[in-house]
Amino acid sequence: MCIINEPMRAQAAKSSPVDHIVAIAAQRPSEGELIERSKIDPEAFAKLYEKNYDRILNYIYRLTLNITVTEELTSNTFFKALCALSKFRPRTPIEAWLYRIASNEVKTYWRLNRRRRQIGRVLFAENVLGQIYFNSSEPETKAELREKMKRYAILHGAINSLPDRYQRVLVLRYFEELKVEQIAKVLGKRIGTVKSLIHRGLARLRKMIQKESATFPESSHP
Repeated sequence: MCIINEPMRAQAAKSSPVDHIVAIAAQRPSEGELIERSKIDPEAFAKLYEKNYDRILNYIYRLTLNITVTEELTSNTFFKALCALSKFRPRTPIEAWLYRIASNEVKTYWRLNRRRRQIGRVLFAENVLGQIYFNSSEPETKAELREKMKRYAILHGAINSLPDRYQRVLVLRYFEELKVEQIAKVLGKRIGTVKSLIHRGLARLRKMIQKESATFPESSHP
């Protein structure tokens, strides 16, 4: 039997669910503390990995359109982050640092696989309508769903056809929803340069979408 004395009972009566949540949050390490612990404790790094894995995976996929390559480059990103963590300084958010490593991984991959990049674009356009699925609360006809998948394929095919400097800023801005200042930190560029790249990238993207729409292959999928 648990016996609570009167002072303890009075304190418990004053506590609210919000106080309990705040108390738990206060016990959690800050990101800076977690980073410092990660430099000597693999279990602490695993928490950083779990927190950031999905966003880095999605970012790399939008730049490669290949899940096998994406998984490989994502693993490389976190491995290199772990190896270089001792040199990391919290002046830069950890997310921005990971995006930067991931960007370099993608850039290196495509430099070594130029031929595969062109083939990958073709395969993506041909197969995408049978591989993409959308969660929707609204009922859709097959024709409506196919049109949505087609727009998705055209958009990502167009993005993937842009020069790398435009791909990265557009994906970071409109899919990862980073602010211009954050993108500047990720890419190591001035804010004005990032704004210019976004403006020019959008202009090119509009032209590419028109081109992709005109040449997008008809699918045999129902």
